[in-house]
Amino acid sequence: MTSSVAMDDGRTQRRFEHARGNQRLPVEASPDPPGTRSRSTPPSRGGGGARSGPARLGHMGHVRRLAETTARRAVFCVIGGLMFGAYAVLVTGFAQMLADPSVPPVIIWILVALAGAIALSPPVLLGVRTLEIQAVRAFLDVDLPVPVGRVSGEARWRGALWYTAHLLIGAAATMALLTAVPLGVVLVLRTSATGLVMNRMIGSFAGLPWPLAVLLGLVLIAAAGAAFLVGGALLRLLAPRLLGPSAAERIAALERQARTQAERNRLARDLHDSVGHALTITTLQAAAAARALDRDPAGGTDVARTALSAIEETGRAAVADLDRVLGLLRTDAEPNRGRVPVPRLTGPTGAADLVERARATGRDVRLDLPRPVGPIPLVIDREAYAIVREGLTNALRHGADPVTIGVTRGPAHLRIVVTNAMSTGPGTDGGATTGGRGLAGLREGLTLVGGDLRAGTFEDAGRPIWRLIAELPLTDPTEEPESD
Repeated sequence: MTSSVAMDDGRTQRRFEHARGNQRLPVEASPDPPGTRSRSTPPSRGGGGARSGPARLGHMGHVRRLAETTARRAVFCVIGGLMFGAYAVLVTGFAQMLADPSVPPVIIWILVALAGAIALSPPVLLGVRTLEIQAVRAFLDVDLPVPVGRVSGEARWRGALWYTAHLLIGAAATMALLTAVPLGVVLVLRTSATGLVMNRMIGSFAGLPWPLAVLLGLVLIAAAGAAFLVGGALLRLLAPRLLGPSAAERIAALERQARTQAERNRLARDLHDSVGHALTITTLQAAAAARALDRDPAGGTDVARTALSAIEETGRAAVADLDRVLGLLRTDAEPNRGRVPVPRLTGPTGAADLVERARATGRDVRLDLPRPVGPIPLVIDREAYAIVREGLTNALRHGADPVTIGVTRGPAHLRIVVTNAMSTGPGTDGGATTGGRGLAGLREGLTLVGGDLRAGTFEDAGRPIWRLIAELPLTDPTEEPESD
């Protein structure tokens, strides 16, 4: 027993040594020669070794971020300095031409006028202002909105001031780079009198002692970096004031945001109503098919087949509506690719189609829609369709027959009334869907177009009925075109 254990221990030891021989030991596990100190685990002083690592990493991260910020600001300032240099070369060239008596002054002044018109146009161009905003966002980390649509004259003049400030500050920082850095490098590399002495390049600094010259050189190099840092900070301070949106642009942006949010809410409500109506029709058709087969298994197949065809048609219509809504929400989609027509009250898939689908389920649905209804703005026609669809869905789901839909056109308003008998079965409310978002969504949509909605229980010949009344103006508040 003892010998077998010893043999197992020996095999285990040899296996461990063989495995250790095939891999490199980490630095922490490598033995140090006697009398030396491990380079991987320096001794802690006063118990602070555990905290020195994270603190050092945090300090290095701060230095790295400062270096990256200074580098990006330097690039932005150099861009301004190069543009200033182009203008300076242009001015210098024309000054030399004017000093030359052999060149006719008339030709020079014509060239000056043409060059001046070309050179002074970039500050007030919308494209240049947009490029400047993009550059400020990338190099100076200033979150400025990109201008959309028309830009006011006041914003163009502020953009011109920013263009000028960018050129001047960039020129000053670039001059500091081109003068202070070479001089500082020469002062740092300058040696004693027995070696190489760059007296011609450093001029009056040639008599400085070597340590003072090195110190002055390092200060000049740091001053060039500080010039970019300060110039970038000044440009960051000016950017929101000169490139930021004006009061009119802020108002326009808020209006666009409000319109976008209202349109998204309308699409969400449209999707809710469309899917809810399709599910209601599908449920009623499936129930009608089941009842027909229960009453007459042999002869009820025709009714069941008709119900299944109606379910298929309703499903296809719901998928088309879903594709239409998702296509509108997909901002990167092509404008007219696979676009499904917007459902309208007076359209080919309007109120009459809704009623026919509901009648196919066996329900008693009546429609009173005058023909022709007359011209209706698209946004009003669309809201009218949503009202009929939601009212019919609630009546089919929660109410009883008959269901009556009446549409009347007045001089200035379109009136829609959806009426259904109150169901007396358990768990029904006759059409009053207080837990959903259908009626609330209708009220929101009608509020946007200036309409009104009333719904509640009324008495008709001693019978309780549920009635939904909506009135819509015949004017288009959004100036939306009548064609899709």
